[in-house]
Amino acid sequence: MRYRKVGREQTTRKLIAAVSRNGIEGMTLLDIGGGVGGIQHTLLEDGVVNATSVDASSAYVKAAQEEASRRGLEDRITFLHGDFVDLAEELPQADIVTLDRVVCCYDNLKALVKLSAMKARKRYGLVFPRDLRLFRMLLPVANFFITLTGSPFRIFIHSTEQVEKILKEQGLVKQYHQKAGFWQIIVYNRV
Repeated sequence: MRYRKVGREQTTRKLIAAVSRNGIEGMTLLDIGGGVGGIQHTLLEDGVVNATSVDASSAYVKAAQEEASRRGLEDRITFLHGDFVDLAEELPQADIVTLDRVVCCYDNLKALVKLSAMKARKRYGLVFPRDLRLFRMLLPVANFFITLTGSPFRIFIHSTEQVEKILKEQGLVKQYHQKAGFWQIIVYNRV
């Protein structure tokens, strides 16, 4: 597993540091698009009491479960396979909600951001593409090559202003913003 060899992506490390900034001891986590579990495992080891991980990929859910077991964290994580938007109603709120490179993979921005923001009691952190003209121009080319592989996956570059508007409407205030190449890392706090 690449994650064990090289660790978390740089943007993931920055997201973890930003949501941890004012302490996470005793908090709960909802990690949407949890992948192999990089955020969950780190935050649980650093003081979060339990986590829920939702991922649309059964392979990622399996890999995250195996890594959680290897680290002795399996009893503190609930793993769910499926589309977060479809599962949102049945999921509990959490102190911290994270979406690491999820917004770029989802076409219905409003549903994803609004429903996930409603689950955040204290903090909301996400990593998603910067909304730049160059990236928008290259997007059709990237999606064309993805189509050639037969994958249903597509990349979306959503408006940062639109994301921020939805989060503001949900009572969240931006506390941290950092650009990292193609990506941006933003953390919000509940007012």
